[in-house]
Amino acid sequence: MTDEPENLTLKLLREMRSEMREGFEKALGDLAELRGSVSELRGSVSDLQVSVAAMRADQNRANEMLEQVHEVQKNQGARLNVIDGRLAIIEKHIGLVEA
Repeated sequence: MTDEPENLTLKLLREMRSEMREGFEKALGDLAELRGSVSELRGSVSDLQVSVAAMRADQNRANEMLEQVHEVQKNQGARLNVIDGRLAIIEKHIGLVEA
């Protein structure tokens, strides 16, 4: 009676159910691990976003300072040109340079 087709079918179905249960348990474990990895990744991305925002703020401050340095250099250049012009006039006036 144990070799009857109905009993063999039931045995095969039990084996298939067991294999499927093991497969689902493994898949659910893998999914839980993947969720943990995604959570860690989200944290890392958040940290990177904060770092990028800080770098942008630093870059903006550096750009402002560079603009100030550029303005100072322009002003000092203009002042040096005026001084050079005055020196040339003085040198010409006292005869150190031929006109």
